[in-house]
Amino acid sequence: MSASVGNFSLWLSLCFAIFQFLISRKKNNRSVLKFNKIAVNGLLLCILVSFFSLMYSHIVSDFSVVNVFQNSHTTKPLLYKISGVWGNHEGSMLLWILVLTIFNYFIYKLYNQKNFTFISKSLEIQAIITIGFLLFTIFTSNPFERMMPAHPNGLGFNPLLQDPALAIHPPLLYIGYVGFSAAFSFSIAAMSINTEEKISWYSYMKPFVLTAWTFLSVGIAFGSIWAYYELGWGGWWFWDPVENASFMPWLLGTALVHSLIAVEKRKSLQSWVLLLSILAFLLSVIGTFLVRSGILTSVHTFALDPARGIYILVFIALLGGYSLILFGIKSKNFLNKHYFSFFSREGSILVNNVLMITVCASVFLGTIYPLLVEVFSNNKISVGEPYFNSTTIPIMIPAILVMGIGPILSWNKADATKIFGKSFPSILLTTVISIIFFWVYRPYNMLGLVGIILAFWIMSNILLTLVPQLILKNKKFIQDNIPKYSNGMIIAHLGIALLILGITGSSIWQKEKIIRMKVNDKTEIHNYNIVFKEINKIAGPNYLALQGNFWVYNKKKNIIAELKPENRFYPVANNSTTEASIHTNLLRDLYIVLGEGDINKGWVVRIYYNPLVIWIWIGAFMIFLGGLFSIKSNLKFIKRLTL
Repeated sequence: MSASVGNFSLWLSLCFAIFQFLISRKKNNRSVLKFNKIAVNGLLLCILVSFFSLMYSHIVSDFSVVNVFQNSHTTKPLLYKISGVWGNHEGSMLLWILVLTIFNYFIYKLYNQKNFTFISKSLEIQAIITIGFLLFTIFTSNPFERMMPAHPNGLGFNPLLQDPALAIHPPLLYIGYVGFSAAFSFSIAAMSINTEEKISWYSYMKPFVLTAWTFLSVGIAFGSIWAYYELGWGGWWFWDPVENASFMPWLLGTALVHSLIAVEKRKSLQSWVLLLSILAFLLSVIGTFLVRSGILTSVHTFALDPARGIYILVFIALLGGYSLILFGIKSKNFLNKHYFSFFSREGSILVNNVLMITVCASVFLGTIYPLLVEVFSNNKISVGEPYFNSTTIPIMIPAILVMGIGPILSWNKADATKIFGKSFPSILLTTVISIIFFWVYRPYNMLGLVGIILAFWIMSNILLTLVPQLILKNKKFIQDNIPKYSNGMIIAHLGIALLILGITGSSIWQKEKIIRMKVNDKTEIHNYNIVFKEINKIAGPNYLALQGNFWVYNKKKNIIAELKPENRFYPVANNSTTEASIHTNLLRDLYIVLGEGDINKGWVVRIYYNPLVIWIWIGAFMIFLGGLFSIKSNLKFIKRLTL
């Protein structure tokens, strides 16, 4: 019954989306506002009913629904029955559309008499995007497809995805991806309305961009955490094509957030905002193509149907072709005739925009090139970590340097001769702390030294320049240098600094040991002694496991931790996974993975010493927190615009 209701609601939502598209094209009159309210609310209600109908089918294990049969089992814990809704291709598309309709609803709530034409055009574009994804879902990926007779049980769920981090990782990512659709729609609307209509379109866009960027940041972080402890590789980023697909819109979103600050403050870089909005959303949809086209082999991929990939590819081509042609025609209307100095706040944002786009292009090339080679020559090549590190790191270094000094520069024109004087205390503090820090974390490494310097460069500029001025409430400094809603910016920039610190420590000074151990065997890593004390069989709700017990001793021969990694077997899926056991403090992680083996030969054990890795997650959380502060402040501002 629930599946039938969900399927009917899905079809009805398509009708409401088409109705929204048609009514949004009408000229300003009261009936348009009235009927758009019906269309927007009806669309959201139908998608909510459809989504929760699918969730209910998963919870009650309705195996007459193919999606439930293929991705669930009666023994699966409730949390993973729920997350199983979006842990597959069909359900994830329904979640995508749900998030899209929520953003569509909030765009509608911006309506007033002054912005009528602008919001109507934005809703028209949102309707087109929604119709495109609804058609894709209904005709190629319907989550309510039935099978008769119903099976008594399901095929289970990918064991790798049965993890709390993966339960919330996709929804957070989708808020990020889909949030850029609002920026895309606003950009098309801004270029489509008459230039005589004076409207601060960028002010409407900013809270949506901040929301997308903030949730994309934390979504990527949760995915990284999952990969770190679930995959058992001791790392947090692997330049997987689907990881890259989330990283690219994040890069452009970062540039977009800062460009919006310049537009809001000085009316400059408007054409950059339009272009970045278009590209960020197109790259989000490209990520969807990579996951669902069947051209990738990855733990992230959902589908193996090329027909689905072709549909998305055509959809990208149509959206991208139309938007980029429109930009080419209309962008000249958004060029600011007021020039600014290279040594200015606008100049620093422009430099970072160029650098971020360059990094994005480099990652895009490394991701797409192997696919193109395979398509045109039927040869398989791989582009891995050496390429991405060698192309992105040299570009990110100057970007971070500019990020450190940019917030203290004046708008329009800064006195180049005074820049060194302003930043000298930061330079001095950075130098002293970096030397001390690097002395502690030997052996010496040039890339490690650069990473430490960059991290403390950002922190020093914030703590010595921005924070004191805010505490002293220096109105002139705040007005001339620091944008509105600076608290969020400061927190996010500190988060970036801590992120760099964690990346540097875990990447440069990591130690790894792979050894075969029997019970009572001992080994050592970075002044820690590790003893394999015992191994036990345990049973989980839907798995069987071997659990190792490792005691960790410090230099003084005191026990500091008992680590219990697991090697799990899922009978239904006929698949095995590893569960790492990690002892964490602010300075390092001790990380142990139990591999294959037996009582006679021993077990393969992987041990990692990962310095400072926790600062990656702390930094990511601070970025998220800074984003939330900025969103809150901008919502207050946009509320005044709609009155």
